[in-house]
Amino acid sequence: MSVEDIMPNTHTISADIRAIQMRAAIDEIRNDRASGAAKQTVRAARLLVECFRHTPEELPEIARALTAAQPTTGSIYNLAAMARHSPDVPAVCNDFLDSMERNAARVAERAAALVSDGDTVMTHSFSSTILTALREVSASGKRLSVICPESRPICEGVAMAASLGMSGIPVSLIADAAIHLVLPEAQLVLVGADAASPRAIFNKAGTSLLALAARELGVRVYALCSSDKFLPRSYDPPKETLKDPCELLERDLPHVRVANYHSDVAPLDYFTGIVTEDAILSPVDLRKRFARMHAPAEPALAVPVDPRDIARAALQ
Repeated sequence: MSVEDIMPNTHTISADIRAIQMRAAIDEIRNDRASGAAKQTVRAARLLVECFRHTPEELPEIARALTAAQPTTGSIYNLAAMARHSPDVPAVCNDFLDSMERNAARVAERAAALVSDGDTVMTHSFSSTILTALREVSASGKRLSVICPESRPICEGVAMAASLGMSGIPVSLIADAAIHLVLPEAQLVLVGADAASPRAIFNKAGTSLLALAARELGVRVYALCSSDKFLPRSYDPPKETLKDPCELLERDLPHVRVANYHSDVAPLDYFTGIVTEDAILSPVDLRKRFARMHAPAEPALAVPVDPRDIARAALQ
């Protein structure tokens, strides 16, 4: 995948208009509730390259704004950290996206091998890597069926069910609240990951409850997470800000406060294993791998920033 393939023609765009477009694009990434980490990272790469070509002096601020926009998306954090120190941002972004694509394919291949003929697999939210893995299982001739919780409030699980169904894979779509009730029908749980740290998997809200229920019921549960999503050990993502209350409640009710969370922090010990591009690691093995990582967190990327401030500065 090349950043050139997704770059708009910006040769004639004025600096003021470009700054406004940059602000809008960062806002779009921050407000994106449905796209997976891969799609968001591609969009972040496009913005980093555009900034490098037209306003390179603002690259550190743009990198920081992108990290703040999706602070628990490990691939955006790692790409931003690499880009802000590189003399050749387009090459860094192209290499990172190519590596991310290869890693996802290898993770999907390893995950597909976990599924036995006749298995029922439960998923959560939408994961392009899990979708690829389950399609590979079906294409290999193995029989399988899938259980997809709806994954409210955005209902990414509905999109996952639709994609699997269109691939000819039998799917049962269930309410999130029915997970524990239906889970005994599954032999395997596969969930995606936005990021991994030595303590947790970061993913869609509900991931930790599903993983905990699977552990309680003796169902194997794996998180699919390539190494490009590994966060530095010293990086502590900020607490999630509450999302649009209208996603849960269409009108105000007296004395009712809506707390709408989209993200989850699932302890590593809830998982049977973490599927990476190189191996399937136990929680203990993953912690050992993190212990061998020496890259510290980027202090400039760990500070939340309002992208509006960047746009205002560019317009002054």
